[in-house]
Amino acid sequence: MEQLETTSVDISLHGKDFHCILKEKDFGDYIVYEVHSDGKYLVTLSKQGDVLFNEAAMSDKQLMDPLLLDELVEHLRTRISSGQLK
Repeated sequence: MEQLETTSVDISLHGKDFHCILKEKDFGDYIVYEVHSDGKYLVTLSKQGDVLFNEAAMSDKQLMDPLLLDELVEHLRTRISSGQLK
């Protein structure tokens, strides 16, 4: 696994601002983005926008309101698929 680029994205949802750090990682045939906000891991997205979780590590953690997380993921998917991260 090789870490590629780190990109920051600012998203505003329902009057709250989120500063997201996306760490691009290369697993050979597969590129993923680990998404962090306020120092917390939120989600891992594939380059195609699929949501990937490590469920065993995350099962006992409350990350954020699931509805906000879903909207945040949709915004990030749009930016990733349109190439707006760079």
